Amino acid sequence: MSEPGPVDPSERGSGLPYPLAPPTTRDDLPDRGWPGAPASWGMRALARIIDVVVVSFPFGFLVAALGTRTIESGPDKGELSGPAWPLLLFPVFFILYETVLISMFGQTLGKWVCQVKAVQWTDGHLATLQEGFVRAFVPGVFLLVASASALLGVPVLGYLQFVPVVIYLSSLANVLYRGPHDRAANTIVLAAPRSRRT
Repeated sequence: MSEPGPVDPSERGSGLPYPLAPPTTRDDLPDRGWPGAPASWGMRALARIIDVVVVSFPFGFLVAALGTRTIESGPDKGELSGPAWPLLLFPVFFILYETVLISMFGQTLGKWVCQVKAVQWTDGHLATLQEGFVRAFVPGVFLLVASASALLGVPVLGYLQFVPVVIYLSSLANVLYRGPHDRAANTIVLAAPRSRRT
């Protein structure tokens, strides 16, 4: 068994206060509104929406530049025109975006705006690259397979794009809002306000 993590937040890359043992209830962490408290589900959802928007805009322009379009009218309305492989770029880029930023800073752009941070559940340190990847891959793999449905010629696989939403919503059932992606990656999302409330 490993030694307990340091108590002083400045001794951790995450900069957040954290108990000596992994928290199992909300009482194990600071009260809401303070650094290190469980991040509210609303802030986590808003952070995710911001991240999807941030990744979607450049992805949309890139896909259009590569010639992939949706047919707007006629008998083939709704079908794809052009190469289908660029559709894989969104889930791949999203997984990379989340993996790198979570392991380096504990925050994506959305999490930074919403003042929340993903850290290791066991000791409050920043997640490793592997943990960041697992956290992004658990929901991301379903987006990847859904995006590949056009390439594979199996349209029903497109419905897998809704599985990540179920994964994120399932975090509501956990007392610390740790969804399957957090539990698989050994992470927890905590409040990280930039200035402490007085």
